[in-house]
Amino acid sequence: EVGEVRGKSLIHLLCHIGTDTLSWALLGAQVTGVDISPVSLQYARELAQKMGIQADFIESDIMEAAQVVKSRHDIVFSSTGVLCWIPDIKVYARTVRGLLKEDGFFYLFDGHPFRHVLLDSSGSFGTTLQGDYFRKEAWEYPGQGDYTDPDLFIPGKAYEWDWTLGGVVTAFCEAGLRIEFLHEFPQYFYNGYTPYDIQEEKVELYPCTFSLKAGAR
Repeated sequence: EVGEVRGKSLIHLLCHIGTDTLSWALLGAQVTGVDISPVSLQYARELAQKMGIQADFIESDIMEAAQVVKSRHDIVFSSTGVLCWIPDIKVYARTVRGLLKEDGFFYLFDGHPFRHVLLDSSGSFGTTLQGDYFRKEAWEYPGQGDYTDPDLFIPGKAYEWDWTLGGVVTAFCEAGLRIEFLHEFPQYFYNGYTPYDIQEEKVELYPCTFSLKAGAR
């Protein structure tokens, strides 16, 4: 969707352990990853070393990344399960704009906000409307689990946020970015998160993911 990236500088916001960051490097991009977790970044650096890839990783709260990262980049990138961790979408959009070169672009791939209204009380996604698409309050949990390990539970308050698709698009427009495309897809990026497994050939009846590309003006 974004074309040739060889030789371009790319910064990956909320990079976690850097697997997507390094995937861009394999395509020829000069990559930097940013994440709030020092442990995640330790794994990212070790993985880059094992793969023989030159990559920089910076520890920072994403809401403060524009002040921590001094360089500007051809591409700013985020993907797969990131918007739910953003407490203020407008601050995030301004951060993205601040990290872009004047001729750069932002690329986002994430779960479609419409899926939030299909989440039932058991934490499963169904096919009937269950929630409020326009919910503004943060979700508060007594702890946090993880899809990678069903037995993992980290106690302590955890929060997630919902953003409408219109709210996301408007935030980036207000930050001075020009929307080049907004694509919606019927597949999700993890198994078990929809009524149909993504390995099957069945197609969802509603949007599960979206991608957005926005250029700096």
